[in-house]
Amino acid sequence: MRATALLVVLTCAGLAGCFGPQRSSVTTIVRSLTPPVAFEGVIVESVLIEQPVADAFLDHDLWAEVLPVGAPETRVLLDENGLRIGIITGTGPPKFQTLLASDTDTVSPQRTTFQLRKDTVIPTATPAGACKFDLRADLGSKAIAVELKQARCGVLVRPQLAPNGQVKIWCEPQIQHGDRQQWLRPNEDATGFAQHNEVPTEKYAALGCEATLSPDDYLVIGWDADAPDTLGEVLFSADAGGRPRQRVLVIRARSAKPLAPSDLPPIAGSAKRPSVATQAAASLK
Repeated sequence: MRATALLVVLTCAGLAGCFGPQRSSVTTIVRSLTPPVAFEGVIVESVLIEQPVADAFLDHDLWAEVLPVGAPETRVLLDENGLRIGIITGTGPPKFQTLLASDTDTVSPQRTTFQLRKDTVIPTATPAGACKFDLRADLGSKAIAVELKQARCGVLVRPQLAPNGQVKIWCEPQIQHGDRQQWLRPNEDATGFAQHNEVPTEKYAALGCEATLSPDDYLVIGWDADAPDTLGEVLFSADAGGRPRQRVLVIRARSAKPLAPSDLPPIAGSAKRPSVATQAAASLK
Protein backbone atom coordinates (compact mmCIF):
# COMPACT_ATOMS: atom_id res chain seq x y z
CA MET A 1 0.00 0.00 0.00
CA ARG A 2 2.83 2.35 0.94
CA ALA A 3 4.57 1.53 -2.36
CA THR A 4 1.43 2.41 -4.30
CA ALA A 5 1.10 5.75 -2.50
CA LEU A 6 4.72 6.60 -3.19
CA LEU A 7 4.25 5.83 -6.88
CA VAL A 8 1.25 8.20 -7.03
CA VAL A 9 3.25 11.01 -5.37
CA LEU A 10 6.16 10.64 -7.80
CA THR A 11 3.78 10.61 -10.76
CA CYS A 12 2.08 13.83 -9.64
CA ALA A 13 5.43 15.49 -9.07
CA GLY A 14 6.47 14.56 -12.58
CA LEU A 15 3.27 15.98 -14.06
CA ALA A 16 3.66 19.18 -12.06
CA GLY A 17 7.14 19.58 -13.52
CA CYS A 18 5.85 19.15 -17.06
CA PHE A 19 3.03 21.68 -16.77
CA GLY A 20 4.64 24.08 -14.27
CA PRO A 21 6.64 27.23 -15.09
CA GLN A 22 9.40 26.56 -17.62
CA ARG A 23 12.98 27.54 -16.92
CA SER A 24 14.84 29.66 -19.44
CA SER A 25 16.94 27.63 -21.80
CA VAL A 26 20.71 27.65 -21.39
CA THR A 27 22.82 28.28 -24.50
CA THR A 28 25.97 26.26 -24.71
CA ILE A 29 28.89 28.17 -26.26
CA VAL A 30 31.43 26.02 -27.98
CA ARG A 31 34.81 27.69 -28.11
CA SER A 32 37.68 26.72 -30.32
CA LEU A 33 40.72 25.33 -28.56
CA THR A 34 43.01 27.16 -30.98
CA PRO A 35 43.96 30.76 -30.11
CA PRO A 36 42.35 33.53 -32.20
CA VAL A 37 44.41 34.80 -35.10
CA ALA A 38 44.41 38.56 -35.65
CA PHE A 39 43.72 39.70 -39.18
CA GLU A 40 46.90 41.33 -40.46
CA GLY A 41 46.29 44.48 -42.43
CA VAL A 42 48.40 47.43 -43.50
CA ILE A 43 48.27 51.07 -42.39
CA VAL A 44 49.32 53.70 -44.92
CA GLU A 45 49.96 57.30 -43.85
CA SER A 46 50.28 60.05 -46.43
CA VAL A 47 50.59 63.82 -46.68
CA LEU A 48 51.43 66.38 -49.35
CA ILE A 49 54.24 68.87 -48.75
CA GLU A 50 53.66 72.13 -50.59
CA GLN A 51 56.07 74.95 -51.47
CA PRO A 52 56.44 77.57 -54.22
CA VAL A 53 57.31 76.12 -57.63
CA ALA A 54 61.06 75.57 -58.09
CA ASP A 55 61.68 75.78 -54.33
CA ALA A 56 65.36 74.97 -53.82
CA PHE A 57 64.74 72.18 -51.30
CA LEU A 58 61.53 70.59 -52.57
CA ASP A 59 62.59 70.65 -56.22
CA HIS A 60 66.32 69.88 -55.91
CA ASP A 61 67.94 69.19 -52.54
CA LEU A 62 65.35 66.65 -51.36
CA TRP A 63 65.96 64.38 -54.34
CA ALA A 64 69.69 64.20 -53.64
CA GLU A 65 68.79 62.26 -50.47
CA VAL A 66 66.53 59.55 -51.96
CA LEU A 67 67.22 55.99 -53.00
CA PRO A 68 65.97 55.20 -56.52
CA VAL A 69 62.85 53.07 -57.02
CA GLY A 70 61.90 50.94 -60.02
CA ALA A 71 63.78 49.46 -62.95
CA PRO A 72 66.15 51.75 -64.90
CA GLU A 73 63.76 51.81 -67.88
CA THR A 74 60.86 52.81 -65.62
CA ARG A 75 62.89 55.60 -64.05
CA VAL A 76 63.77 56.98 -67.48
CA LEU A 77 60.11 56.90 -68.54
CA LEU A 78 59.07 58.62 -65.32
CA ASP A 79 61.67 61.32 -65.95
CA GLU A 80 60.33 61.83 -69.48
CA ASN A 81 56.91 62.50 -67.93
CA GLY A 82 58.22 64.88 -65.26
CA LEU A 83 57.78 62.38 -62.41
CA ARG A 84 60.20 61.41 -59.64
CA ILE A 85 60.00 58.72 -56.95
CA GLY A 86 62.40 57.56 -54.28
CA ILE A 87 62.82 56.34 -50.69
CA ILE A 88 64.17 58.29 -47.72
CA THR A 89 65.49 55.98 -45.00
CA GLY A 90 65.34 57.25 -41.43
CA THR A 91 64.60 60.85 -40.58
CA GLY A 92 66.06 62.32 -43.76
CA PRO A 93 67.25 65.93 -44.01
CA PRO A 94 66.26 68.23 -41.10
CA LYS A 95 64.40 70.48 -43.55
CA PHE A 96 62.27 67.48 -44.56
CA GLN A 97 61.17 66.84 -40.98
CA THR A 98 60.53 70.55 -40.45
CA LEU A 99 58.18 70.65 -43.42
CA LEU A 100 56.38 67.46 -42.32
CA ALA A 101 55.74 68.99 -38.90
CA SER A 102 54.44 72.26 -40.35
CA ASP A 103 50.69 72.86 -40.40
CA THR A 104 50.95 75.51 -43.13
CA ASP A 105 53.28 73.59 -45.47
CA THR A 106 51.35 70.32 -45.58
CA VAL A 107 48.10 69.36 -47.28
CA SER A 108 45.56 66.54 -46.82
CA PRO A 109 47.09 64.26 -44.17
CA GLN A 110 45.49 60.81 -44.31
CA ARG A 111 45.73 57.49 -42.50
CA THR A 112 44.14 54.52 -44.30
CA THR A 113 43.83 50.96 -43.03
CA PHE A 114 43.91 48.16 -45.60
CA GLN A 115 42.19 45.05 -44.35
CA LEU A 116 39.24 44.34 -46.63
CA ARG A 117 40.09 47.00 -49.21
CA LYS A 118 42.90 46.27 -51.66
CA ASP A 119 43.79 49.74 -52.86
CA THR A 120 42.84 53.39 -52.76
CA VAL A 121 43.63 56.59 -54.63
CA ILE A 122 45.38 59.39 -52.73
CA PRO A 123 44.28 62.74 -54.22
CA THR A 124 47.17 65.03 -55.19
CA ALA A 125 45.68 67.93 -57.19
CA THR A 126 42.56 69.27 -58.86
CA PRO A 127 43.57 71.47 -61.79
CA ALA A 128 41.31 74.42 -62.52
CA GLY A 129 39.52 74.06 -65.85
CA ALA A 130 40.88 71.65 -68.45
CA CYS A 131 44.32 70.17 -67.86
CA LYS A 132 46.67 69.78 -70.79
CA PHE A 133 49.92 67.85 -70.87
CA ASP A 134 52.22 65.82 -73.09
CA LEU A 135 52.35 62.09 -72.35
CA ARG A 136 54.94 59.46 -73.27
CA ALA A 137 53.37 56.05 -72.69
CA ASP A 138 56.59 54.14 -73.45
CA LEU A 139 60.17 54.87 -74.40
CA GLY A 140 59.66 53.87 -78.02
CA SER A 141 56.84 56.31 -78.70
CA LYS A 142 56.53 60.02 -79.23
CA ALA A 143 54.77 62.27 -76.75
CA ILE A 144 51.06 62.77 -77.40
CA ALA A 145 48.97 65.76 -76.35
CA VAL A 146 46.30 65.02 -73.74
CA GLU A 147 43.45 67.28 -72.62
CA LEU A 148 41.06 66.32 -69.83
CA LYS A 149 38.21 68.36 -68.36
CA GLN A 150 37.08 68.33 -64.72
CA ALA A 151 40.23 66.47 -63.77
CA ARG A 152 40.90 65.03 -60.30
CA CYS A 153 44.44 63.72 -60.03
CA GLY A 154 45.86 61.16 -57.65
CA VAL A 155 48.13 58.20 -57.05
CA LEU A 156 46.67 54.72 -56.62
CA VAL A 157 48.37 52.77 -53.82
CA ARG A 158 48.07 49.00 -53.38
CA PRO A 159 50.00 47.73 -50.32
CA GLN A 160 50.68 44.21 -49.16
CA LEU A 161 52.65 42.76 -46.26
CA ALA A 162 56.19 41.56 -46.92
CA PRO A 163 58.64 39.62 -44.71
CA ASN A 164 60.50 41.24 -41.79
CA GLY A 165 57.83 43.84 -41.09
CA GLN A 166 58.16 45.45 -44.50
CA VAL A 167 55.38 46.50 -46.86
CA LYS A 168 55.39 46.30 -50.66
CA ILE A 169 53.41 49.14 -52.15
CA TRP A 170 52.41 49.61 -55.79
CA CYS A 171 51.96 53.24 -56.87
CA GLU A 172 50.27 54.28 -60.12
CA PRO A 173 49.25 57.73 -61.42
CA GLN A 174 45.56 58.11 -62.22
CA ILE A 175 43.26 60.93 -63.31
CA GLN A 176 39.49 60.94 -62.98
CA HIS A 177 37.73 63.35 -65.31
CA GLY A 178 34.24 64.38 -66.40
CA ASP A 179 30.92 63.29 -64.93
CA ARG A 180 29.70 59.86 -63.93
CA GLN A 181 28.70 57.68 -66.84
CA GLN A 182 26.86 54.38 -67.16
CA TRP A 183 28.95 51.43 -68.27
CA LEU A 184 28.18 47.77 -68.90
CA ARG A 185 30.50 45.29 -67.19
CA PRO A 186 30.40 41.46 -67.18
CA ASN A 187 28.78 40.09 -64.03
CA GLU A 188 30.59 37.80 -61.60
CA ASP A 189 29.73 34.52 -63.32
CA ALA A 190 30.26 36.00 -66.81
CA THR A 191 26.76 35.00 -67.90
CA GLY A 192 25.64 38.54 -68.66
CA PHE A 193 26.31 42.21 -68.10
CA ALA A 194 25.58 44.57 -65.21
CA GLN A 195 25.23 48.33 -65.32
CA HIS A 196 27.66 50.47 -63.33
CA ASN A 197 27.84 54.21 -62.71
CA GLU A 198 31.50 55.18 -62.89
CA VAL A 199 33.65 58.25 -63.36
CA PRO A 200 35.96 57.92 -66.39
CA THR A 201 39.50 57.24 -65.16
CA GLU A 202 42.81 57.40 -67.02
CA LYS A 203 45.16 54.80 -65.54
CA TYR A 204 48.87 55.07 -66.28
CA ALA A 205 50.09 51.58 -65.33
CA ALA A 206 53.23 51.95 -67.46
CA LEU A 207 54.28 54.77 -65.12
CA GLY A 208 53.61 52.74 -61.99
CA CYS A 209 56.27 51.08 -59.87
CA GLU A 210 56.61 49.04 -56.69
CA ALA A 211 58.63 49.99 -53.61
CA THR A 212 59.42 47.97 -50.49
CA LEU A 213 59.22 50.06 -47.32
CA SER A 214 60.45 49.41 -43.80
CA PRO A 215 58.51 51.05 -40.93
CA ASP A 216 61.01 53.94 -40.79
CA ASP A 217 61.09 54.59 -44.55
CA TYR A 218 59.39 57.42 -46.42
CA LEU A 219 58.30 57.04 -50.05
CA VAL A 220 58.34 60.40 -51.84
CA ILE A 221 56.71 61.08 -55.23
CA GLY A 222 56.84 64.42 -56.99
CA TRP A 223 57.38 66.55 -60.05
CA ASP A 224 60.48 68.06 -61.65
CA ALA A 225 59.72 71.75 -62.15
CA ASP A 226 62.14 71.77 -65.10
CA ALA A 227 59.64 69.55 -66.97
CA PRO A 228 56.56 71.74 -67.61
CA ASP A 229 53.48 70.56 -69.51
CA THR A 230 53.94 66.99 -68.29
CA LEU A 231 51.84 64.53 -66.29
CA GLY A 232 54.06 65.32 -63.30
CA GLU A 233 53.04 68.98 -63.37
CA VAL A 234 49.34 68.08 -63.57
CA LEU A 235 49.62 65.66 -60.64
CA PHE A 236 51.77 67.76 -58.32
CA SER A 237 51.07 71.44 -58.89
CA ALA A 238 48.47 73.79 -57.43
CA ASP A 239 47.43 77.41 -57.76
CA ALA A 240 47.08 79.73 -54.78
CA GLY A 241 45.49 82.91 -56.04
CA GLY A 242 47.77 83.15 -59.05
CA ARG A 243 50.81 81.87 -57.17
CA PRO A 244 51.91 78.44 -58.50
CA ARG A 245 52.76 75.84 -55.87
CA GLN A 246 54.65 72.56 -56.08
CA ARG A 247 53.76 69.40 -54.16
CA VAL A 248 55.48 66.20 -53.07
CA LEU A 249 53.50 63.18 -51.84
CA VAL A 250 55.01 61.51 -48.77
CA ILE A 251 53.94 57.96 -47.84
CA ARG A 252 54.73 55.65 -44.95
CA ALA A 253 53.40 52.09 -44.53
CA ARG A 254 53.47 49.48 -41.75
CA SER A 255 51.66 46.39 -40.53
CA ALA A 256 48.39 47.04 -38.70
CA LYS A 257 49.19 44.57 -35.93
CA PRO A 258 51.04 45.96 -32.88
CA LEU A 259 54.77 46.15 -33.46
CA ALA A 260 57.63 47.93 -31.78
CA PRO A 261 56.96 51.68 -32.01
CA SER A 262 58.75 53.58 -34.74
CA ASP A 263 61.36 56.14 -33.79
CA LEU A 264 59.77 58.55 -36.27
CA PRO A 265 56.68 60.67 -35.61
CA PRO A 266 53.49 59.99 -37.60
CA ILE A 267 53.07 62.06 -40.74
CA ALA A 268 49.28 62.20 -40.58
CA GLY A 269 47.18 64.02 -38.00
CA SER A 270 43.63 65.23 -37.51
CA ALA A 271 44.56 68.72 -36.24
CA LYS A 272 46.22 69.99 -39.40
CA ARG A 273 45.36 73.51 -40.50
CA PRO A 274 44.78 74.29 -44.20
CA SER A 275 47.87 74.85 -46.32
CA VAL A 276 49.04 78.26 -47.43
CA ALA A 277 47.53 77.61 -50.87
CA THR A 278 44.16 76.62 -49.40
CA GLN A 279 44.03 79.68 -47.17
CA ALA A 280 44.96 82.01 -50.03
CA ALA A 281 42.33 80.51 -52.31
CA ALA A 282 39.67 80.80 -49.59
CA SER A 283 40.47 84.48 -49.05
CA LEU A 284 39.61 85.20 -52.70
CA LYS A 285 36.08 83.82 -52.41
